[in-house]
Amino acid sequence: MNFKSISRHSLLGCTALATLALLPGQAMAQDANENVGLEEIIVTAQKREQSVQDVPIAVTAVTEASLQANRIFNVADLSAVAPGLTVKPSAGGINTPSFTMRGQVSYGVVAGSDKQVSIYLDGVYLGNPRGSIFDLPDIARLEVLRGPQGTLFGRNATAGAVSVTTRDPSGDARLKLEAGYGNYDAYRIRATVETPEVGPFSALFTYVRNYRRGPIKNVAAGMAWDRTLSPSGYGKATSPLWLGTQDTNSYFAAVKFEPSDNFRLVYKYDRSDDSGTPEGTAIVGHDTTFALGPVLAALYASNNVPFARDALRPESVSNGFIVPRIQTAQGHSLTATWHASDNITVKNIFAYRKTDVFAAASLDGTASLIYTQATADAYTLLSAQSVLGAAWAFLTPQQQAGTLALFAPTFQGFVGNRVTTYASESTVRAKQYSDELQVNYSSDKLQLTLGGLWFKSEDESGGPIGMQNTFTPGAAVADTLGALLPASGIIPLGNEGRNFNNATSLAAYAQLEYKVTPELEFVAGARITHDKKTSQFRFDIPSAVPPVPTSLLPVQEYSKTKPNFLVGLNWTPNSDTLVYAKYSTSFVSGGSNAGLRYEPETASSFELGLKADLLDNKLRANLALFHVDYKHYQSPQGTSSGPSRDIAVAQLTPIYGATLANQLAGLLSTFVVDQGTVRAKGFELELTAAPTRGLTLGAGIGYTDVKFPFVNKVILDANAGRLDVTARPKWTVSLNAAYETEPLFGEATMMFRLDGQYRSAILFSANPVKDLYGDRSNASIVYGTKGFMMVNGRVSLRHIKIGGADAELSVWGKNITNRRDATGTLPLLQYAQSANFVEPRTFGVELGVEF
Repeated sequence: MNFKSISRHSLLGCTALATLALLPGQAMAQDANENVGLEEIIVTAQKREQSVQDVPIAVTAVTEASLQANRIFNVADLSAVAPGLTVKPSAGGINTPSFTMRGQVSYGVVAGSDKQVSIYLDGVYLGNPRGSIFDLPDIARLEVLRGPQGTLFGRNATAGAVSVTTRDPSGDARLKLEAGYGNYDAYRIRATVETPEVGPFSALFTYVRNYRRGPIKNVAAGMAWDRTLSPSGYGKATSPLWLGTQDTNSYFAAVKFEPSDNFRLVYKYDRSDDSGTPEGTAIVGHDTTFALGPVLAALYASNNVPFARDALRPESVSNGFIVPRIQTAQGHSLTATWHASDNITVKNIFAYRKTDVFAAASLDGTASLIYTQATADAYTLLSAQSVLGAAWAFLTPQQQAGTLALFAPTFQGFVGNRVTTYASESTVRAKQYSDELQVNYSSDKLQLTLGGLWFKSEDESGGPIGMQNTFTPGAAVADTLGALLPASGIIPLGNEGRNFNNATSLAAYAQLEYKVTPELEFVAGARITHDKKTSQFRFDIPSAVPPVPTSLLPVQEYSKTKPNFLVGLNWTPNSDTLVYAKYSTSFVSGGSNAGLRYEPETASSFELGLKADLLDNKLRANLALFHVDYKHYQSPQGTSSGPSRDIAVAQLTPIYGATLANQLAGLLSTFVVDQGTVRAKGFELELTAAPTRGLTLGAGIGYTDVKFPFVNKVILDANAGRLDVTARPKWTVSLNAAYETEPLFGEATMMFRLDGQYRSAILFSANPVKDLYGDRSNASIVYGTKGFMMVNGRVSLRHIKIGGADAELSVWGKNITNRRDATGTLPLLQYAQSANFVEPRTFGVELGVEF
């Protein structure tokens, strides 16, 4: 079915829903005594509290029931909850979420770069995406805003925004305790204490301890690594037995000062300490027809490396370079709200956040391995045969043995060392300050929102200070397989590549909604943003002549002022129906990385939507049709990939010359390149129904068709003239059903909830013909994965009265059918292909008691 056909059917459906919504409400009403209907959901998608049905934005509000059933503790758990949205951790173990929404794949992994899906916590923009996967113990609501949000949410929201709202103190004395246990030795303990109002003050505090042993076994566990030569302070660590372990301690505190009905001041503090391990990365295949194929085969076989040749989650992998992650994310915010009059509300949000992350990752699914005698023998044989060519076959066995004895010393001395083919040891230290002032004016005919924002960030990233960030195969004979590290595990100083980035942003915005008639409303918004960035790259190239122990590239400056705007019409034929149409723009800030400058990415979007409560509030239908063009799409590249490395060298050479360009490409690790234009069009439909008392049904369907109308020549050249659409599913579907019984005894009820989340097939390779190995050993992954559905469920016995307490006992399960599909892959030059996978089936029991 093509897009025109889909759009035509969607518009017909929209017309039918609108027509149904215009019929008299009494005609659809059932027995009023049934007390059936959908609850109103309040969101802040337009910087003020509104019913989700009154907001002319495609927004999904993830309520408490969905948070519980799907065990959503952070933004990485949101995949497929909203139509068109998928989320997964980016490669590298540094807790960076990768969002796919409305044709965009948003990473933000490159130092100094921004992302296309912005994250907000209590109205505070989280500038640094690295380390932004952290647990929040007191989430009240998650909102997924789809489409450009450039007017009210500003830069870096070309595809949409995720807004997380935590709880405010209620002023009621409360103690809530929760404890749970599950498979993989999982346990989760939560304690929340809320104080009563003491004068104008009230407060709450929550602590959560969350642990789950990783599901994938590491056959290379026990490798000791020593980073004490670096002043970063990471010291010594050992490769763990289990990968994908969750191990967090989270803290949340809020204090509210409310001296009158007109003024409120809320201070919030959150902190999450994470010492888990990155997910296991498996090698799917390596090219035995490649020149070093026989040596790789000997290396893998002698180290007993397990493969995931079927591209499904394996039981074990060999990730010896991985050590437990060190991450602390914390923040303070102070929100003041003043109701100056019945029509005017003034709000100010001041915030400070800080993030420290260290993570080591085995990018190829094999790092690190031991350089064995079998590896040395294979290398010796390959070298001798390469030098002698066809003459080798005519040598007698004695002559061959003598020849090998001549070549053997070159490789024999490396036996016992560690071969680190593709691995990273990434650090991020970032802090940000922000202050936003908002003024809302509301009258019968006019709604006006004004605001100003100041934002400042500082961060540095790379490997541990003085050490290499990403290890890749080198050019010397000894390290062609990869970097050779000593058997002791002491990581040497040298080959540092470190980024220093500072950014300041100033913005002013305004949005008005004016009722031309009681049913027709005109909407217009504008924002002006000034960004100033500085970046510098520090590196150490021992092979430079003369030697350069430490070098700094010139400071790169970026400064630009850009506008965004929005125009639209809202039509409300009755109180239960909203039809809207709008045109909006947004942009992702430009910048520079090691002298590689990239321009702002822009989005221009048309959207037509319908929101309707039907059948006497028993059916809710929200539909959005969209068309968006992204120009100067900022595509992140990693130099562990052959095409990406070629792009880096091509762009660095005119700046620094060929010699330095080739050396820098290995130290840069990641960079941004202008891919060209991305065009996305499709629809998103959400349905919620409450047909009878206690029963709620829901569905979300998203379709996105993505094309690349124009591709930068440097990208095409590096990919052999072909660039396919990758990592973007055409279809996402979410289904849910919840039923709560009548009281079974006392006030106790049973609650049943089932959720299904489907994602259609995705392609992992931008050029399958080019990326397919000669022996087809990576065929299982190069063509991507087929569509699959994840199923989650929860059964609860609620409102159990124990003395003066209210208890709830629940049994839950995630990925109940135990899908093992790949979620992403890394093509690594000509050596190997690796993959990561969906989390396995998990289940457990929880008990919560509230006093």
